[in-house]
Amino acid sequence: MLVFITSFQCFSQNSSWENDRINRGEVLNYNIKYGWFKIGKAEVFHDPEFHLIDGEPHYYVQFTLRTVGWLKIFANLNLCFDSYINAKTYQPNRSTRLTINGKRINNQFDEFQYQDSIYVKTFREDRDQLTRHSFEVNQIAFLDALSTYIYMRAQELDMRKDENVKFYIANRVYDFRITPNKKLGKGEKKSYEMKFPPIKQFPKNKTSYVFFNSRNVPKEIKLGTNDGNFYLILNE
Repeated sequence: MLVFITSFQCFSQNSSWENDRINRGEVLNYNIKYGWFKIGKAEVFHDPEFHLIDGEPHYYVQFTLRTVGWLKIFANLNLCFDSYINAKTYQPNRSTRLTINGKRINNQFDEFQYQDSIYVKTFREDRDQLTRHSFEVNQIAFLDALSTYIYMRAQELDMRKDENVKFYIANRVYDFRITPNKKLGKGEKKSYEMKFPPIKQFPKNKTSYVFFNSRNVPKEIKLGTNDGNFYLILNE
């Protein structure tokens, strides 16, 4: 799997704004299941160093996924997402999304600028295409997939209120809600139901959730999609 890592000035000293619920240097491994069947493996990597971009410290997080076993016969899928995420605001600065599906390769680079509006510059390598988009979000947190993950890790363990954010994916912005849900239980320190936008992959009648363990690590993630329920189960 290809990996895109951009070199910036790095530094590692602790600062008053650093969130101890986000563990730099952490590597998390997950099994991906469809119902009872194991169909893939995933890894989340946290760079142990901060990256200084425009004078601001950023986390670097990378997510990789690959199909395994019998599923490779039908869908040989590899994904690599990475993002530089502002350590103070948890918003993305730049990110990469590489998808390899059989012989098809889609490599997209996004760069975010925060002014009165939010500007996103996107380059699609497979199409040799550069586009620019702007979004108004009215002071609501603006996040992509990996910065949503960091944002949830950063919350207090006893968070009781809904969190509404703007979720950016594939050049569009959607409403996304994170709801604490005691009913999901399983004795975890915190559990959230995730309200995805009403797009084709995530119908309203399907439930998605995430459980965190006592180390504030996502232990189980369920994605309820039109194609069925997918689970990411942490290897502990």
